[in-house]
Formats: sequence, C-alpha cells, structure tokens
Amino acid sequence: MLPFLPLSIRRFVLALSLATAGCQTVPDAELTALIQINTAVNRQGRPCPGDACLDDWPDVADLERLEAWDCKAYAVAKADQLIRQHHYDPARLEYLLVEGPPLRVTHAALLVDGRWVLDNGSRCQVCELEQFAAGLRVTGQLPVAELPYLQRALRAAQRQRAHLRPLTPRTD
Repeated sequence: MLPFLPLSIRRFVLALSLATAGCQTVPDAELTALIQINTAVNRQGRPCPGDACLDDWPDVADLERLEAWDCKAYAVAKADQLIRQHHYDPARLEYLLVEGPPLRVTHAALLVDGRWVLDNGSRCQVCELEQFAAGLRVTGQLPVAELPYLQRALRAAQRQRAHLRPLTPRTD
C-alpha cells in the first residue's frame, strides 16, 4: 500500500481507511466460487409459480425435463454441479430443511461444509448457516450421498401404500 510513502504515513492511511470504511474482508476463492455456482444454477431452472411444485426430490437426470424447479430441484442441481464440475467430496454437502414463519412450507437448500448455505430464495443466496436459519427451525439435514437411498425408500413406501388401500365394498 503506497510503498513510496514513509511507514508512519502508510500506517496512518491504513488506520484512517479502517476507521471510515470498517474492516472489510475480501471473500476467499472458495466462497467466490460458491457464489458463482449458486448464481449460475439459480438461473438454470424456471421457478415454481407457487411455493412447491414437486412432490419428491428429483433425480439429476430429470432436471432438464422439469417444467419448473422448486427448492429441492435447485439444491440437487447445486450439489451435482459441485460434485461433478468442481470435484467436491459429497461428504462435504448436505441437504438442509428449514421451516417456520415467514415460510409457508418447508424449504430446502444446500449446506456446504456445515457452514455455507446455497439457496434460491430471497432470504440469502450464499450465507452462513446461522444467518440463513435465523428465526427458523432446522428440521432436517441429509448427506447428499444418502438421497438416492431415501428416494428408493420413499418410492417403496408409496408402492406399499398403494397396495394397502382399503377396498371399497361393492354394492350389488
């Protein structure tokens, strides 16, 4: 910083800039990359007209065919991009569920390293978990690698419920 000035003046300029602008830090390269990924994915899908439009968590292969994306689809797309294009270990990623006012339904986002939340909502785009969840209840966290197992279990439960539907009595 201004190497041609004497050290005492450089210290004064630094102190003055900190006093007037506050201590501002430049985000590190990883945070910058998370912001860029989040922004790019948020532009990919067409948002749902309502709060939710998908009954289940979509598979990555289904994302391109969906007419609209809800928070679950955005979270899946972000996890996929971090894993496939940026070589993140899936163990670093979790799906996060939150609920409570002002949200009308349970909301999903992607949690990175237990710290950074990547979201598609107006609450924040990329922020720390504490900021994101302020005033809400965290109702679930699912490691990204476990989603396929959850999807299979949910589909099996749906099939079983379909077979167990009570028969309506015949009136002849």
